[in-house]
Amino acid sequence: MSTEPSETPPASPSPRVDLRLGTMWMLLSIVCFTGNSLMIKHFASDRHIDPWLTMSFRFGVGLLMTMALFLPSGSLSLKRSFMSWLLASRGVLGALGTAAYYHSIGPLGAGKSTLIGNTWCVWAAIMATTMLGERLGLMKLLGIVIALCGLGLLTDIAPGSVAFTGKWELVALTGAILAALVVVVIRQLTKTESSATIFASQCLYGLLLSLPLAGATAVHLTLGDIGLLTVAGLCAGVGQLSMTEGFRFLTIAVGGAFQITLPLVISMGGILLYGEHFNSIQMLGGVLILVGSFQTVVGIHWKRVASKGA
Repeated sequence: MSTEPSETPPASPSPRVDLRLGTMWMLLSIVCFTGNSLMIKHFASDRHIDPWLTMSFRFGVGLLMTMALFLPSGSLSLKRSFMSWLLASRGVLGALGTAAYYHSIGPLGAGKSTLIGNTWCVWAAIMATTMLGERLGLMKLLGIVIALCGLGLLTDIAPGSVAFTGKWELVALTGAILAALVVVVIRQLTKTESSATIFASQCLYGLLLSLPLAGATAVHLTLGDIGLLTVAGLCAGVGQLSMTEGFRFLTIAVGGAFQITLPLVISMGGILLYGEHFNSIQMLGGVLILVGSFQTVVGIHWKRVASKGA
């Protein structure tokens, strides 16, 4: 799994709302992303497979899926990935962000790495304000503050300091910031490029980055390793496509709520399957990250919601 979305949710003011169908797609995406993240942890900790090799399978399978689904319709143009600097930026930034997540998930655990990576929505909101001129708003600003407080508790950042107690927390945070940059780029690309082309650009540049670094370790793979790596790649690809389809039938608020639960589900899986541990302070930090991220994405005005429910 990558902590970045394959594309931003549709901006249509009146989406075709189908709660049942949208829920089915979102649940499928959560299952697939969770399976992908827990398998990455398994590859890193139990099978000692190089994360670059795991990335190569993920991007290779994703590229093949995208070509099979979208080349016949003509909605995919692979050559544009090398002709547009925005597509190249999306590809390079997305590949580096995925690399940060894949490398941090082994030492940090699936839960902690994913929770840190989930702060991409906070950084994206800040970047969109400065780079795209989007209005932040008081309620989204509140969400950012809550999420950053949670990040401090989860990672044990000392007040007023940017120094981390461990390098892998810094790697995971770098991945979240890169994912935020990708979202800003995608918002520009959706004006001129198809979703298939945007996603394929990440796969292409991800392969260019990971294959040269993974080649030496590929000879040690067993048939079982190859099968599991392929399944993990399919989980990532299906998860991306399912999330995109889910947003076609749900409002941004409902779709965002589904996706914010993903780090919680992955954390529970890491605790149950790998014995990952969170102390009480870290648990509080994780909860604050989820609450703040949801508030940043949705921007709910709680007084207005309360008055509607009265």
